[in-house]
Amino acid sequence: MSSLPKIVPAAVTAFSPGGERVLLDFVPQHLAYLEHHGADGVLTLGTNGEGVSLSMEERKEVIDAVVTHRGRLGIFAGTGCASLPETIELSGYAIERGVDGVMIVPPFYFKDVPTAGLIAYYEAVMSALPAGRKVLLYNIPSHSGVEVSDELVDALLERQEDRLLGIKDTSGNIERTRRYIERYPKLAIYNGSDSNTALAAEAGATGAISAVGNVFPDRVAAAWKAGETGEGEEEAQAELTKVRDFLGKFPSHSAIKHLLHVAAGLPLTSVRPPLRDLTPEEAKTVELEAHNL
Repeated sequence: MSSLPKIVPAAVTAFSPGGERVLLDFVPQHLAYLEHHGADGVLTLGTNGEGVSLSMEERKEVIDAVVTHRGRLGIFAGTGCASLPETIELSGYAIERGVDGVMIVPPFYFKDVPTAGLIAYYEAVMSALPAGRKVLLYNIPSHSGVEVSDELVDALLERQEDRLLGIKDTSGNIERTRRYIERYPKLAIYNGSDSNTALAAEAGATGAISAVGNVFPDRVAAAWKAGETGEGEEEAQAELTKVRDFLGKFPSHSAIKHLLHVAAGLPLTSVRPPLRDLTPEEAKTVELEAHNL
């Protein structure tokens, strides 16, 4: 586990106005910025990366661009789809291209599915992949509507331990994260909630996969270090939470992209529908308040 990245921004995907095209030229600029400001990894095509809004071909192109321009960054790729064959195809492609892990959200259309069905889904994906611990389960029930339960993890450890890398927990519940850490000491447990970064580090999590890290990976790193050492924890977490709370006042995907432009000097890019860009009034507020963050 020691070789896995700790500070992992959940990278946005850049689109042209109206979301018509993926702007692959944005990738090397963003990755260089992240590495320079304290990240040692990156997650592409997750929730913040609007992965589910991209076509299969677009997702492959983004993976190719990230792998090509990774520098010293570790790479996780979001490859979960509602369709089992598509998840197998995209996960296999990402691993073949050299990512360090694939993050697979539970299939998110059908709700109240039996755990046996989820076990069968993940087992089919893992059995189709090359040997090696590459699969991160993605617990984000607020979006998927499906919990990554202990029963599911236990079954996959029993049947596919050699392919299960860990869990990203974006439940927002630090007690849930702690339970994963305590129950599964052999797995990498990533915190996905910026408001819990220092607490997750203190509890022994592997790392932080962070939305705020798109713009301020150094703040994520500071909160993480404070949690590990117990020094300045409240202050460092407050600096990170301040940005998270600010982004929460707006459509967050668009606000992150606008803040990347204002605070980091990267090109201004758009989101893809059904998400929307900031209104002129919202954009002006971000520009005026960015210097206070």
